Amino acid sequence: MDFYRVDVCRSRTGCRRAVSEVKNIIKIIEEAFQETDFNDKRKRVIGEKFKQHHLFKVGVSGCANCCSQPQIKDFAVVAKRMPVYNKELCNLCGACVKACREKGLTIVKDKLFFQKSLCLGCGDCWSVCLKGALKPGEENWRLLIGGKLGRHPQLAREIGEIKDVEVKKYLTEAINHILNSSSVKRPADILSLLDFSEK
Repeated sequence: MDFYRVDVCRSRTGCRRAVSEVKNIIKIIEEAFQETDFNDKRKRVIGEKFKQHHLFKVGVSGCANCCSQPQIKDFAVVAKRMPVYNKELCNLCGACVKACREKGLTIVKDKLFFQKSLCLGCGDCWSVCLKGALKPGEENWRLLIGGKLGRHPQLAREIGEIKDVEVKKYLTEAINHILNSSSVKRPADILSLLDFSEK
């Protein structure tokens, strides 16, 4: 019996919205669970009292649409690629401004302005740029922890952006926090006390 579940969006098999490859992240996640011996150690704590809410739920989403519902997972990562702008190639056509559902791009006095704080790194802007003035930047992952449904639902809190190589470090820290607690509480409740020294 597995005491964890990894929910992945359809970008695993190919999705035009995906801004990052998720197969490597899935492998990293599985390695973290195997290397910490999570199933055996968690079974010793929970034993026959196992209920669905004891399951450590991990979400992986290849884009900002979040089809795998990372906001309600105990631990989740969401792919993000910020646009890189080359003003020399831009003809100020406004296609990117119309495409941005977050209202993160505006044209004022013949200049394109980018509000980084609004950007989800979804790729809508660069996918409509015919001149190549907007291109995908480096791959990052938004890290979320502590989401759950049930009687007292809560959305996962966003910790910050991490690189794919950091996913294992943060997940291992979360796993160890759960295992060291020896608690039968829901993983989201146990992780609510974890301070990742938020990024």
